[in-house]
Amino acid sequence: MTGVVAIVVAFLVVAFLALLLRWTFGSTRVPGPSPDGKTSDYGLLHEVAVAGSAGEANALRAVLSDANIRSTTADAGRGRVRVLVFAADLEMARALVGPGTY
Repeated sequence: MTGVVAIVVAFLVVAFLALLLRWTFGSTRVPGPSPDGKTSDYGLLHEVAVAGSAGEANALRAVLSDANIRSTTADAGRGRVRVLVFAADLEMARALVGPGTY
């Protein structure tokens, strides 16, 4: 009989730990850009252009880099890629990239 009790107690301890971990780590989500690319909140970064592919985005980043403008990319969904720069470089970046969406 004590073997059965030990197994039940072990099962209850594991179930309690599982519930405790679920309660601690499982209910909240970390805010940030959504994976589908439908958010426009990138903190200090601003969108300069939306390229049709990663290759086009990298070409735009190379142009910006030649002008000493730091940039990065973010997924815009459907294969498109956003090119982002800091606010201090936004006007110069837009002048280099040109009008419109690529």
